[in-house]
Amino acid sequence: MNSHSGISRKLWLPVVVVFLSVTMLSSIASASSGGIVKNDAVMSYEKMTSYIAELAERYPEIIEYHSIGKTPYGREIWAVRMGQGEATIFINGSHHAREWLTTTLNMQMIEYYAQAYRAGTNIEGYDVRKVLNETTIWFVPMVNPDGVTLQQSGLKAFPENSRNALLQMNRGSKDFKRWKANAQGIDLNRQYPAGWNTIHNNAPGPNWMNYKGTKPLQTKENQSLVDFTYSINPEIAISYHSAGRILYWNYMNNPANLARDQKLANTFSTMTGYSLVQPVSTSSGGGYTDWFISTFGRPAFTPEIGIKTGESHLPLSAFAEEWRRNKGVGLWLADEGYRLWLSSNRNRAEQPVEESDFVLTEERDVYDEPHFLSTAKGKVSPQTLQAIAKVGHWYKIQASDGLGWIYEPYPLLGSETEVNETLELKQVTVFYEKPLNRTTEKGRLAPMTVQASKKWGEWYLVLTPIGEYWIEWDN
Repeated sequence: MNSHSGISRKLWLPVVVVFLSVTMLSSIASASSGGIVKNDAVMSYEKMTSYIAELAERYPEIIEYHSIGKTPYGREIWAVRMGQGEATIFINGSHHAREWLTTTLNMQMIEYYAQAYRAGTNIEGYDVRKVLNETTIWFVPMVNPDGVTLQQSGLKAFPENSRNALLQMNRGSKDFKRWKANAQGIDLNRQYPAGWNTIHNNAPGPNWMNYKGTKPLQTKENQSLVDFTYSINPEIAISYHSAGRILYWNYMNNPANLARDQKLANTFSTMTGYSLVQPVSTSSGGGYTDWFISTFGRPAFTPEIGIKTGESHLPLSAFAEEWRRNKGVGLWLADEGYRLWLSSNRNRAEQPVEESDFVLTEERDVYDEPHFLSTAKGKVSPQTLQAIAKVGHWYKIQASDGLGWIYEPYPLLGSETEVNETLELKQVTVFYEKPLNRTTEKGRLAPMTVQASKKWGEWYLVLTPIGEYWIEWDN
């Protein structure tokens, strides 16, 4: 840590004030201009990538993202994490190239839910903050970036040495609006190891649609999605497609799970108005939800949004109605996923806590058991409590009326210490009202030096131009 004189700090101060003003003005302008995701224009891979980065920057308390793999043409397959809960569900879109309006739907869900989480509001009766504290929703909005790019932009988006093969797979046509496959001419939703040998109407070779490949999981895209699914271990999976306003929900389901899955499917159908596709003994396999149901024994759904308008993508005008039908689906399924996760008792054993001092910074409900479905028996005000054990983000505490459980995704364990340190910030640094809680962003500091008066782990209480606030700092 470098020391600087009081004169040095004063020389930095005007820079900080200017930077802070610009940042605040930018945030106000951004908020007034509406949302980030635009649903009235074509959702390209590039736009989606930009939107994901912007959303993660605007809502760092609830959104994170990373790549789960690359396509043969080097495009990242992005996964977006939304929520704080240990239970997970998974939503994806655009297995098929021309079905990119499902990516728009995924992206709209992400932004809409993030806005409600920050505001503490409800969507269709669901307390968004509560649901996303219980459950994490993972999204892969565009499973097939190469195929989507080919369908939208044609040959110009691909290297010259690959264009002849793409033309041949499209039967000589330079119009790729009907394209469903990836850029190797393989249908990604016929690639999963679930009844792959039973697939009907298979094209004889690489083609714009219906070619299942030479073996399951032949493509990088499918391999990435399968590996990712195992890593997040979701309770429920949803793979959006188009079109038809129908809902697939059954693929040789275990009879023991049939009533459970039928009940969820009926609710899904009621919410969206999509007709249930009745299971038949000769169902063709190879789809993502076919594989998920048969591998995990858990519910999965394939909603087909919109009404088909020929061998092409849905018109942009179709989005508003499909959004109206689906905007609450992610929250409903997250809530159902939480209940399934609890009933399975996975990872619910009590664990010891290293630091028993639990500092509560705001009022919390106290529950009988470590989950939101138990009875809330009272409230506890901000104070220092004794944490006896934990289960995930739940902490057993000794309150005035006895033992109880409180939920805290940002626990302040241990005790803060008084310090007198000068910190050198080497990059733009966000400061918060409270340590660990990234929902309380107050502003940003330019690279500079600041004076810290308290420390809590890697969090420091520092002097900013608008008062003392907390930053996360790692030298």
